[in-house]
Amino acid sequence: MKLRAIPSWVPDAVFYHIFVDRFRRAGENWTRGSENISSGMSHGGNLAGIIESIPYIRSLGVNAIYLTPVFHAASYHKYDTLDYFTIDPVFGTNDDLDELVERLHRNGINLVLDGVFNHCSNRHPFFQSAVQGGPGSRYWRWFRMTENADPFGPQTGYGCWAGVSKMPEWNHNNPDTSAYLLSVVRYWIVEHAIDGWRLDTTEYLPPDFVRQIYRTAKDANPDAYVLGEVMGLGTPWFRHQAVDGVMHYKLLEHCVRLFAHGSHDVETFGSELYKLWNSYPEDANFASFTLLSSHDTPRFLTECAGDENLLLLALAFQFTFPGTPSIYYGDEIGLQGRGDPDNRRPFPWSEDSWNHRILRQVRQLSQLRAESIPLRRGSIELYRTEGRFLSYFRIASASRVLVALNLDPDRSAVLPLPERCWISWDSDEAVQGELRIPPLEYRILRSES
Repeated sequence: MKLRAIPSWVPDAVFYHIFVDRFRRAGENWTRGSENISSGMSHGGNLAGIIESIPYIRSLGVNAIYLTPVFHAASYHKYDTLDYFTIDPVFGTNDDLDELVERLHRNGINLVLDGVFNHCSNRHPFFQSAVQGGPGSRYWRWFRMTENADPFGPQTGYGCWAGVSKMPEWNHNNPDTSAYLLSVVRYWIVEHAIDGWRLDTTEYLPPDFVRQIYRTAKDANPDAYVLGEVMGLGTPWFRHQAVDGVMHYKLLEHCVRLFAHGSHDVETFGSELYKLWNSYPEDANFASFTLLSSHDTPRFLTECAGDENLLLLALAFQFTFPGTPSIYYGDEIGLQGRGDPDNRRPFPWSEDSWNHRILRQVRQLSQLRAESIPLRRGSIELYRTEGRFLSYFRIASASRVLVALNLDPDRSAVLPLPERCWISWDSDEAVQGELRIPPLEYRILRSES
């Protein structure tokens, strides 16, 4: 096995990111979605609800899904695992997951699960054994305990995620701990045919352990995807030969500044793009998530103060920049939300509450990307970057795509075109000489010669 080789399907993927509890409960059509909800509220979404939603998901042009954690846990978000080998009863059963995988694969959709391998629940039986048995417990060294730990005292006496006592951290230096967690990685790929893992809190895991996850996943299925949740620059993880790609949060930061807040000018944005592109191995650029929202960030439309024109410009960039676009459930219909928990509102299944203009654009951009080898696998070359105007090429052999985005709210932009045969993607009309882009709009042209 090559030490690092990205899965063949990932550069062609468009992901749909589902927060399971808030997406859909089978047999019900939720109409709510706009109201704020409390942090601990469980809404009852389940795997059967996702199965019911496959036709809708397919209609978005999506061919991969990332689910937030689905294993048995105490909370609604399931980042405090109780049993890594059992689907949470609220979500369904292991058989329900098998049915979901089978139905998704039948529809050409891959499934990636969330692997929470940094910490678990303080109610996990191994941790309870350590607490009750003390240093004499076989599981004492499975966690980052101190010799005189008093888990029930004012100081926890053990390492825990972000200081949250309900989430004790695993001790990955203990070979038995690592072997147990790696058996989880292998089990769901081999026994339940999932297509990969998104690794929660990658930056807090030992690099050697992340590399072991990567190799275990690839041994189970060489085409399995290993995606790291990395908030900073992901370069070290590629040097560690530990992940295929990262969640592109650094790119998201710059997208928020350029499109949503207007605090970046285009020249600065272009410079940051150049730095990011050249910081990663080329294949990693095509295997990293390009995202505008997630369950850990405010929704992008909210960052844009509700201005859908700015969101549409950002979506055009997201779908035409190298990497695999990830749509956070509800963004495609204009769902809004500030930070956690407001960014986890239930999906409103009443279509009269949807923003159909945004939905149409997402579907069109997904189709455009599916039809274009340069947009999925081509290199990128900046063209004109000045003021509030950004343009760039995506290039694959003799084929080129030109993307032009005008972020100016008041003035049209005029772009001189290179001497080639350019075709407008939305109208199939030939365009020569120059291209005029109205305020807060974008244009995409293609050329085959």
